[in-house]
Amino acid sequence: MPPSSRRLCGVVEGWADHAGGRHHGAHRGLAARRLGTDPGYFLDFSANINPLGTPPVALRAARAALEEETRQYPDPGYPELREALAGYLGVPPGRVLPTNGGAEALFLAARLSGGGAALILEPTFSEYAAAARAAGLECRRRVAWRPEGDRFVLDPAALDDLSGVGLVFLCNPNNPTGGALSREEVLEVAERVRKAGAVLVVDEAFADFAPGSGVASETGAGLAAARSLTKFFALPGLRLGCLVSPETGRLAALQPAWPVNAVAAAAGAAAISDAQFAARTLREVARLRRELFESLSELPGIAPFAGAANFLLVRGPAGLPQRLARRGVLVRGCAPFMGLGPEYFRVAVRRAEENAALVQALREEL
Repeated sequence: MPPSSRRLCGVVEGWADHAGGRHHGAHRGLAARRLGTDPGYFLDFSANINPLGTPPVALRAARAALEEETRQYPDPGYPELREALAGYLGVPPGRVLPTNGGAEALFLAARLSGGGAALILEPTFSEYAAAARAAGLECRRRVAWRPEGDRFVLDPAALDDLSGVGLVFLCNPNNPTGGALSREEVLEVAERVRKAGAVLVVDEAFADFAPGSGVASETGAGLAAARSLTKFFALPGLRLGCLVSPETGRLAALQPAWPVNAVAAAAGAAAISDAQFAARTLREVARLRRELFESLSELPGIAPFAGAANFLLVRGPAGLPQRLARRGVLVRGCAPFMGLGPEYFRVAVRRAEENAALVQALREEL
């Protein structure tokens, strides 16, 4: 029997059970537990992971590491992983700090502030506020990403007053709006922040989907970049990311020993070596995103926003996430995001047949 709207409400509006007011997608398991159903009941568009899956070379490396390296501790300096990440990002190995997912990179980056407040450019990822609070920083939230035509753009006026601000979080491409700044635009923001005496932390979790947007190679005093292998390389369960900064030595002292396990380290180094997988991903995701955008645009009462990553923000009638969940389709409700509301939801770009199922479910609900 399909679950009721009332029981679904707390899940599909976008909140998940995370301490500190954080909210995430990828809540198929949570929805299934609350509703007493099998996770396989749902087609999950709330988690935006590469629709091509994990690079086979990464899976082979992970299996080998599981068999050969689980009985010994990883090298605490992760020299092979650092070298691989440094080559991939075009930075010296000493500027790369491997982390337990992109989330740990963000929590460490918050410690780069010399004090004051952390400015969060909303609507955006909820972990920034949690990272700021953990670092003892006051959170200032400003709506900075605003709709303009069929996309969301960053309003530069949000950076006009940086008095008392020690750290600024910028997500590029931004989650959940999908808007993206070019490399040159990010560097302009970094210069404004630097002149105000603050540090800019750029979350580049989706930068692999938007070539030309990343600034990891430009990091230095006042500019750090957090990277994640979760999205582009489909490794969310292994928790692997890195922070690019000239202050990796100081920040490494704040990590627990061995923050990255041997399987994740091996899979990550192998994944970023597969240039053919990366090129194919860029081609396929761009095609699938364009086709999904066009299909959604044809639905009455639905307005998708163009994006640079592997998801699309959509505006439609309030209550659609709950109604879609009754059909076994989970989307990322965006009611909790500052600057959005219950009429907004985010959908992952998945395989063509899965995208077609989403469009059909929406058509039947409208």
